[in-house]
Amino acid sequence: MYSRLHILLFLLYLKNAALDVFHETTAAFPTPGCCYEKQVGTERYVLVNDEDTTTAHNDCNSNCVYEKKTAPSSRYCFKAGNDPFHCRAEQEPTRSILPIIEGNESFVQDIIFQKETGVLVLKVPPHKDYTESVYVFEEKSGTSLVKTGDVCQLADLPTHFNVSASAERFESQARMNQGDNESEKVTSFVLKSRDSRLGSRRRAELVPDVQDLCDDVPLVKTKDFLVNEAEFEKFKKGEVIFVERRGSRRCLMHESCSTWGPGACGYGPTGGWVNPAGGGFSFHEVSAGSICVTCNMDFTAGPLNQGCNMTLCACIEIIDKNSLVDCSIISQVNSTIEIEIWNDTTTRQQQQQEPILITQSMVYNRNYGGRSITISSPAHKDIGALEVVMHAHKDGWWHNGVYNQIEINGTWAYEPSLENNQMMKLGNTCFISTLNANVFPVDIAIGIQEIKKGNDVTTADDELDTHAILRDLGHLTAAEETGLHEDIQSRCLDSNLKNTVETPITKIQSDDLKNGKIIFMGSVPSRSYCQLQTAVANKDTGCWRFPNPDNTSSILWVHQIIHSVTEVPCCLTQTESEFSTCCQDNHPKYRECKDIMAAWNNALFVSSGYDSATISSVEILQ
Repeated sequence: MYSRLHILLFLLYLKNAALDVFHETTAAFPTPGCCYEKQVGTERYVLVNDEDTTTAHNDCNSNCVYEKKTAPSSRYCFKAGNDPFHCRAEQEPTRSILPIIEGNESFVQDIIFQKETGVLVLKVPPHKDYTESVYVFEEKSGTSLVKTGDVCQLADLPTHFNVSASAERFESQARMNQGDNESEKVTSFVLKSRDSRLGSRRRAELVPDVQDLCDDVPLVKTKDFLVNEAEFEKFKKGEVIFVERRGSRRCLMHESCSTWGPGACGYGPTGGWVNPAGGGFSFHEVSAGSICVTCNMDFTAGPLNQGCNMTLCACIEIIDKNSLVDCSIISQVNSTIEIEIWNDTTTRQQQQQEPILITQSMVYNRNYGGRSITISSPAHKDIGALEVVMHAHKDGWWHNGVYNQIEINGTWAYEPSLENNQMMKLGNTCFISTLNANVFPVDIAIGIQEIKKGNDVTTADDELDTHAILRDLGHLTAAEETGLHEDIQSRCLDSNLKNTVETPITKIQSDDLKNGKIIFMGSVPSRSYCQLQTAVANKDTGCWRFPNPDNTSSILWVHQIIHSVTEVPCCLTQTESEFSTCCQDNHPKYRECKDIMAAWNNALFVSSGYDSATISSVEILQ
């Protein structure tokens, strides 16, 4: 059996495996042997054997057979072609194993060192309560990476770490069959704090071994902190610890992280966030994860501004949810995104793909009672501008279902839940809704900061496209309009205000809407031979990008394409035989879907004043 991999130029059988014949620019390998690791175009290949490839119609230029590093069990040989290639390493790396004993458990660590590239790889199997880990070190680029738990964490290689010397020591121990001696072992405990997220272009700049290892998992840049064993064990148990860093002779910086998830409750030393300066507070309904903040503390008597990083908050000034979020989020972040545009030319053969750059901005507003985040995406190509505003309660939480106890005339009462705290402005309409319970704008803002810090530009390779429509639920009441956040009111002064619900659609449906077609949605089951549907037509189209919430994906952004639409309920006859009058007999107040579709070819339809049972007016405009 064999599998067809990508463009199959020629195929031969080689010990029951498929062999792809791949074209490269150069016609010969180093002789008499084979290059162990080579790069052809952007792909890398590793030698698996040297055997006869002279099968008819093969034309391989050697007997060197390779496996693509990103496709285990694949088989390739090469011939002259147009793709550039070079040999990364002539010789196979040295491989050794090192027995290690930790307490009453023993395991074997794999050591792989490629002297030609200077890359050292350590593979540590699962043991105790640790998952499998792969470490990659390379001195020239200063690479120090660990892949564990399906996440790649990249840090700066410590200046004292000599990769070649470490590899030689490992190999010497392995040759002497000398395992890790407990009495000679020095254990370092390191905590890694995520600093930025890396996209496709930044990944392409990294050591090829890192690119291959982290191809389909998140790759983040981290700040590393050394802690002692007691602190490390407390952290593993979910307890709060303080990581201390010296900013100068006169100043200390401490980092503290909130407990995990929306339910980060508690006060004082067991609070949702514990202040290094003393005390703590509840941090519920702010983040789906953990928020870490570095703040300044006095080292000696004297003002903080003597030697401290003044871009950081003073620990003593962080007293509640709002002040902690204020210390976590930058006031404004501009993200640069490369958009691919097909340029219309005289002939299809002359079309060229020309990228343009757009800037999506995020603004964090701490001036009003409830903190807000505004994300603005500009118009480009056939996409209109879109603004998204999300805001918190004045006490710092972001979701309904959380109540604030207040005193009114000597009586304790509860304020209503937080509602109508999300707005999408598309065209001349502001669509108002309440944030979904699983959406945390603080996480969105921090994610945007991390993507910006890790990438000058992101591209389509860093995005996952999704599509949705904004369904009109009618006008807001006067009280609802008055209760809107100031940032929503200021952006919607001359716009229509509509209650809305967001409904996902497919890419095909989204493309049909953009191309002026009608889509039909929401079939209502019926025992008759006809059913109710909703005809949907596009008004305006916009898009925005927010950080991918999937922590297992290498994709940075979710690119959401949003449509505001006009909807008309209609009746669809399922058969045209003796039941052709089903809609007239059972749903006389609804137009037939086929009539709307027929009229749409040269018409625009507008609906108003309908509910789920009837349409008071449907007008076809020719």
